[in-house]
Formats: sequence, structure tokens, C-alpha cells
Amino acid sequence: MSAAWWHALVALIAIAVAAVWPLPPALSFADVLQARLGAAVVAAIACALLAAVRGWRHGLWIGVSIGSATVAVLVLLAHFNATADCLADYDGRSIVIGREYAADAASYIAANPGLAPSDRLLDAGGVPQRIWSAESIRSCRLWVSWGATVTIPLFAVSVAALIPRGRPRVPSRPRVPPLAPGTLAGAAVYDAFISYRHTEPDKTYALDILESLERRGLRVAIDFRDFAANEHFLSEMERCIKESRYVLCVITSQYLASDHTSEEAIISKTLDLADRRKRLVPLVFERVELPVWLHGLVGIDFTESASVEPMERLLDLVAVSLRDADQRPR
Repeated sequence: MSAAWWHALVALIAIAVAAVWPLPPALSFADVLQARLGAAVVAAIACALLAAVRGWRHGLWIGVSIGSATVAVLVLLAHFNATADCLADYDGRSIVIGREYAADAASYIAANPGLAPSDRLLDAGGVPQRIWSAESIRSCRLWVSWGATVTIPLFAVSVAALIPRGRPRVPSRPRVPPLAPGTLAGAAVYDAFISYRHTEPDKTYALDILESLERRGLRVAIDFRDFAANEHFLSEMERCIKESRYVLCVITSQYLASDHTSEEAIISKTLDLADRRKRLVPLVFERVELPVWLHGLVGIDFTESASVEPMERLLDLVAVSLRDADQRPR
């Protein structure tokens, strides 16, 4: 099931919960209806917006989920507290009262200290406005009704934020044959080869790069699609590096892990030092110390603190140099 359908399912569950969430009988029918409809509409809109958002990084989605769940829990606790403070019994039924006394009830409060809210409501003949301020009663009614149902879209956002982002499946294409002997110097089969770690969020970063470059008409090689199924992985990696104008390295702490040395060795072996500085492009998604084989390279900053738009900078690098190469005399 696609991510959009998962978001729709979360929205439907939130709407169902909003319809059956228990609310105090002290609330009027209008208050209950508004609270339920409001929660259902907000949950549906929030899930739709989350389904439409693209480009956020994995860590940001985790932060949205945790933040939304935290706010929901705090609001729910405030609702339970309001339910305990803002309801009183009168003549066998529950009535919403307030937390602050009305100004004209000061003499009554002074003369009758320590009475329970239900006793005060009994003295007021069941009319809470005689004891509590109108603003305080409105605040209590809001927390008793909306304080409960507003947590539903908040929890829905928390769950929906954890749904993996949907993306179009990368189209398959026939393997591009290697350059034939005698091909003009400087010719290349691919504009770029993407080197990345096969774990999340690194794989998501690589797919975003692939999609953005190919949307501009550039030719990009990536292992799961462009490596021949009957060839050795390292041999195919070496072939793609040789046949690519750029090697784009998705740099994270996972990419530089100790068990990820085979790809570094292939890149270093395939490209000599001078050529490496012209063709290797570190795409820095985490602030890490670059290894020796990447020392001296500026790279492109994809972290959240990047001062320029990184994707535009990458596109300018690959597309502009491609145009310059096409304009060189043959």
C-alpha cells in the first residue's frame, strides 16, 4: 500500500475516534458536535498535508512525530485536570462550572469558605454564573470539550509523520554498454554515479538526488538499477565510476563506517589523485570528518545549516559542465 493510502487510513481512523471519543454529559449537543467535527476535519487536513510534503529529511519527520505526540499528551493531561476541576453535580446531573469566582460573589465566598463546588452550585440554584465568572466557565467548557478531541489530530500527525515518504518507483532501463575502444577522450556514458550506504536515511538521500538529476534530463547511474545482474558488484561499481563524469558520494556517519571500505578502495583505485579532485563530489548530509581519500574536496553542504540551496548547486555543477563539454570542439 502506498504512503498516500497509509495517510488516508490514519485520517479515517482519526475521524472514527473523533466520532466515538467519550465527552462529559455536561456539554451541550452543540458543544459535542463542534468538538467532534472540528477534530475530524483538522485530522483529515493534517494527514493530507503530510502526504503532500516532500523533501524533508528523516530526522525532521522524527522530530515532528515526537513533538506532536508530546503536545498531545500535555493537552490530554490538561483536559483530565479540567474535567476534575470544571464539573459539578446538581440535581443528579453534571454541569460545567468555572475555576475563578465572579466579582459579585466575593462576599458569598468569604462567608462560606471551604465548600465543595457541588455545594456552591446548589447554593446558586444550579446557575454557575452566579458563583463563577463567565470567562472562566467558557474556558472550562473549551478544555472539557476541545481539550479532549484536539488530541486526536495531534496523535494522527504523530503517526502519519512516521509513514515512509512515498516516491515514484525509479524506472528501469536497459543497461548502457561500456565505452567502445577508440571513443573520443572525455566522452562518458553517465553524467554521474551515486555512491551511498544501503541503509536509511542514506538510501532516501540517494533516491532524492537521483530523481532530481534525472528530472533535468541528466544520465545517472545507481547500483540497484544500472549494475548488471550477472556481474560482480565491485566490477560493476568500477565500470560505472569509469563511465561517469562525476562520482557523487552521499556522506554520512554510516557511509564512513568501518565496514564500508570496499567502495572507497574501488573509487581510489579507479581514479588517480588528480582526476579524483575533478570528479569526486562529496554530498555532505552530516557533519563528519572526511576520510583521507576525500581530503581537500569542498563538496556540497546538504545539512540543515546549509547557507545555499544544495540541490541547485549540484544541478549547476553537473548541468553547466555538461553543457561546456558538449560545446568543446571535437
